[in-house]
Amino acid sequence: MIIEAITYKKVRIPLKKPFITALRRVDAVESLRITLHADTGIDAVGEAPPTVAITGESMDSIEQTIAHRIAPKLLHVNFSTMSAMLHALHTSSHHHTSAKAAVDMAIYRLYAQAASQPLLHFVGGTQHHQIETYVTISLNAPQQMAADAVEAYRNGYHLLKIKVGSPDGKDCERILHVNRAVPQAKLIIDANQAWSYEQSICIIDALHGIDIVAIEQPVIAHDTDALRAVTAYSPIDIIADEAVFSLDDAQKIIATNGADIINIKLMKCGGISKALEIIALCRDHQMPCMMGSMLEGVSSIEAALHVAMAHRDVIQLVDLDSPILYETMPRHSVISCKERKLSITALDSSL
Repeated sequence: MIIEAITYKKVRIPLKKPFITALRRVDAVESLRITLHADTGIDAVGEAPPTVAITGESMDSIEQTIAHRIAPKLLHVNFSTMSAMLHALHTSSHHHTSAKAAVDMAIYRLYAQAASQPLLHFVGGTQHHQIETYVTISLNAPQQMAADAVEAYRNGYHLLKIKVGSPDGKDCERILHVNRAVPQAKLIIDANQAWSYEQSICIIDALHGIDIVAIEQPVIAHDTDALRAVTAYSPIDIIADEAVFSLDDAQKIIATNGADIINIKLMKCGGISKALEIIALCRDHQMPCMMGSMLEGVSSIEAALHVAMAHRDVIQLVDLDSPILYETMPRHSVISCKERKLSITALDSSL
C-alpha cells in the first residue's frame, strides 16, 4: 500500500464546564485531525490533541512532526505490510508520541478497511458492547466538587474520577466532601503527580475506612522509587499514569512492583500498535490496566474505545469521558453516550 498524501484539519469542541487538574485548565477540546490518502482509494483518519503539560507537544509541534519527520518516511513508499509501515512511523523520530498516535491509528484504519473488517475486529475484538467510563470531577473548591459530583451522580454517572493536587492543602477535604455527597459512587482519586511521598502517605492514612477504587499517579512521574514505596504502603490500589509512556516503562513498573494498575493512553504510548504491545505484556504478567485518554476528539476516543472493548480481560478500568464532557456531540460521531455508557453506533472502520 502507498500513502499518496496526508492532509490536516484543526478541530475544536467546546466543553460543558472547564476541565481543571493540578496541571492545567481546558475550556475546549482541541486536536489535529489528519487523513491518510492511499493509492487504493482508501482514506483514513487519526487525531491527536496538544497536551504540552504531559507529552510536551503543542498543536504546531504535532503538525510539524508529522509534516517534516513522519511524512518523509511514509509518503510514496510501497509498503508490503502494515508492520513495515508502522516500523517506518515509529522509527521516524524519538518521543513525539501524540503525533505518532494520530498516524498510527490512521494506519490501522487504512488496513482494517483494506481487509474489509471493522476496526474493533482488526484490533482483536469479537463483540461490540457498551462500556461504562469514569467521569471526571474537575479540581475546584471542596464544596463545588461535591456539588459537581452530585450532579454527575444524578445524571447516572456512578464512576467518578476526582481531580486533586491543589497546593492549598485541602485535598483530603475535597475527597471527604465528595464521598459524603455521593457515598454510593465508585471513586478514583487523581493527583496528577502533585503529592510528595509524605503527602501521599498522610492522605492515604486519612482515607482509612473510605472505599476508594484507586489513587492515580500520586507522585511525580520520574520518581519511580517514591511511586513504588507508596504502592507498597497503600491498601488502596495505585495507578501509574504519567510514569508509563512506553513498553519499557511498563516493564519496569511490573518488574519492580511499582504500581498496581497501569494507565494506557494512546497519546502517551504512540498509538494502537504500542498500546497492544503493553496490553500483551500486562496480560502475561496479570497486571490490570486502565484505558485512559487526554481530553480528545471523537476519532481518537473511538480508537481507544475499540481497543478497550477488544481487551477487557486486561482493560479493567476505562476513563474515556471526553464525549460526556463535550458541550454538544459533533455531528456524524460514531460514539454514543446513551444509558450512561459509551458505545460505537457503527463499526465502520473508515471513521
